[in-house]
Amino acid sequence: MHRSNISVIVAGDIPFLNELLKMTIQEAQFTIAGVASTPEKLLEMCRTDKPDIVIFDFQIKEIECIRLVESILDIDANIAIIVITEAVHGHAEKLLVSGARAFLQKPFSTYDIIDILDKVSPIE
Repeated sequence: MHRSNISVIVAGDIPFLNELLKMTIQEAQFTIAGVASTPEKLLEMCRTDKPDIVIFDFQIKEIECIRLVESILDIDANIAIIVITEAVHGHAEKLLVSGARAFLQKPFSTYDIIDILDKVSPIE
């Protein structure tokens, strides 16, 4: 599938990071379905915009992050979820068990963003 046919929602509570992610993803020819600044807005956008991929970074407790992943998958089990995370022992593994397809550990490069998007992208 060509990157321009893959829609991505960027979400997080740091506006600068959201903008950086959005610009990086657009430059790589993916389509931005939207940007959400709260978990609630992200869930609403998942219902209405039907993205292929969601990438998010919210400063929330681990259990809330896991619940958010599960809630997104309840809306559409085919959404590939990438969670941006700090280096917290065991956190990434729990996210993967809850259904996230991948995690991106801080600090990361623009190359890392594109690489992980390509890895989780739907294949025709």
